[in-house]
Parts: sequence; C-alpha cells; structure tokens
Amino acid sequence: LGIHGYAFAITNNGYILTHPDLRPLYGDGKKRRKPNYSSVDLSEVEWEDKDDTLRNAMVNRKTGTFSMEVTKSVDKGKRVLVLHNDYYYTDIKGTPFSLGVALSRGHGKYFFRGNVTVEEGLHDLEHPDVALADEWTYCNTDEHPEHRYLSQIEAIKIYLSGQEPRLHCDKELIQEVLFDAVVTAPLEAYWTSLVLNKSENSDKGVEIAYLGTRTGLSRINLFVVPDELTNQDFLTAEDKEGVFNADHFPLWYKRAAEQVPGTFIYSLPFSSGSENRSVVLASTAIQLLDERKSPIAAAVGIQMKLEFFQRKFWTASRQCVALDGKCSISCDDENINCYLIDNNGFILVAEDYTL
Repeated sequence: LGIHGYAFAITNNGYILTHPDLRPLYGDGKKRRKPNYSSVDLSEVEWEDKDDTLRNAMVNRKTGTFSMEVTKSVDKGKRVLVLHNDYYYTDIKGTPFSLGVALSRGHGKYFFRGNVTVEEGLHDLEHPDVALADEWTYCNTDEHPEHRYLSQIEAIKIYLSGQEPRLHCDKELIQEVLFDAVVTAPLEAYWTSLVLNKSENSDKGVEIAYLGTRTGLSRINLFVVPDELTNQDFLTAEDKEGVFNADHFPLWYKRAAEQVPGTFIYSLPFSSGSENRSVVLASTAIQLLDERKSPIAAAVGIQMKLEFFQRKFWTASRQCVALDGKCSISCDDENINCYLIDNNGFILVAEDYTL
C-alpha cells in the first residue's frame, strides 16, 4: 500500500486481528507479550472515530467508505503526523472477519509505474550504493529450502532469468523497483561530482546523501570516509527508525512524504543530546507533478553536522538583520535568546544548549 496506507482486520466483536498500531510486545531488551493484547478493540487504535462509525460498520459486516482527520504518532510516540484518512471496508466472505484499508487523502491513492528493460534494470540494481528493503518480500525465498540462502536481489535475478519456475515473486513490485533503479542511477554521478568538487563541501559539513523510493530501493553516498562520520549508526541495522523494514518506511521518508513536496523536514536524532556526535537530518519528498493528485515517488536527504547547520542558521539570521526593515530584532542582542524549532517543537538550534 506504500507510505500513505495500511490494511487492518477485525473480528465481529470489534477486536483487532491485525493493525500496524497493535503492538503485542513490550520491553527494549527481552521482549515480553502484553497481557490482553488479543482483545484490543478497533476504537483503541482508530480512536478519533468517536462515534464508532467505522467500528460499527465493520462489526456489522457492511461494505463502504468513511473519512476522518487523524493524528498518528511516529518516532516511538515523540512526533505526530496530522492526516486526513479515507477508509475502505468490507466483510471477508465465509469468516466472521472484516477487512479495512486506510489511505491518507491526496497522495495515498496514486503510485507510478514505468517500463525499463530487464537488462538495464538489473545492471543498475547491482550497483554497490543500491540496497533493497531488508525485510520486504520481492520473492518468496521461504517456500522451498533451496531458495532460503538467496538474497532478494539474487532471487530477482533467478526469477527474471526464467530458470526457476518454483520461485514465486511479485512481478509488479519487481518491475517497479527495476524502474526506480534505472531512473535514480544518474544520482551516483551527480553525488560523485560533488565529492570531487572540494569547494562544495570543503569543511565536510555534509556527510551523507541518501534516497529512498516507494519500492524499497535506497541509494546512499558518503561525502566523508566512514571513520569520519559523526553519527555512524544512521542507515545501518542499528538504526531501526531510519531504514526500511517489514512494518514501516524510514522515519525521514514518512515525515517528508506527508509534508508539502519541495519543503524540507529537519530533525536531530534523539540519542545525540549535547554530544559532539550530534547531526541534523534534512529530507524532502519527490513528487512527479505539481498537484496534490501526484504520487510521491521517493524522498531524498542529507546528514550534516549539527555545528555546520548551526553556523548556516546564524549566518542567515545576521543577513536578515542587514536588510532594512526585514528583521526588527537581532539574535546578537544579549537580551534575546534565539531558538530554531522543528515542526514538532523540538529545538534544533539554540544559543545556549545548557538551558
């Protein structure tokens, strides 16, 4: 369903069978099962449905649509997205269950599909800076024992060769990911030219450029050697929120996808605190047409040093003061404390981080 949607199912008593906000385990270390997790009502996770309109319709096994504005927490409850969701629901014949699909209004109902040859798609898919979503199933490698040791890219190659009829794959998803690999391939040359042009990043303030597409393809380019990265966890297996996995898109992708395309979202990793390892992530969504009905095809961004970002901000604020009448006060004034906050109220830049 992509970045803007999810499916869920309930019993005829309103209890959830499956829903992305049903979290049956708790505990960061050794995870334990929550008591009563199997009797969570739909109204407890789709709680903006105050009149139980959606819940009652699904319990009564009706088919229809419903819309409402919702707030969804992300980043382990630290941030909130405000969305307008369209819900589609129907009963599952021969069972006491009902199925629902939620799509955020606007981009949620659209996706893009293009055609490329298998040869050029595989060529660009095998590039070192390309990765596929770790836990996504492009091909079902669990069905037969001889396939279990294949990576998804290896399985895709075998499937496209037609030599293994018992390997079952998602043909449409593979066609889309091959297209993404070809279309995004020129980024490698562009990023490399920026690395070679020392004046573009002479103080090594920008450390990583990254891209993720709707099909789970990602491209990463380092602007510094790995040992010089300020935050070395970003986009690695340790960075659970920052990578594609089975139940969510990366946090930087999801937040950017629900903003106005072309605008950037900024964030500090919460583990950074006031350490010297602090970085700022900036990302933005890519849409295909300049209208709300256009699909979001990808998100791109950079990781930069917090100190580099701060310096850019203070320089910009001083330039504003130099413009007649544009800024009536100055952050250089000792009686004023200036802060830069993100769209969830977290401080990105401050004159005094000890406060």
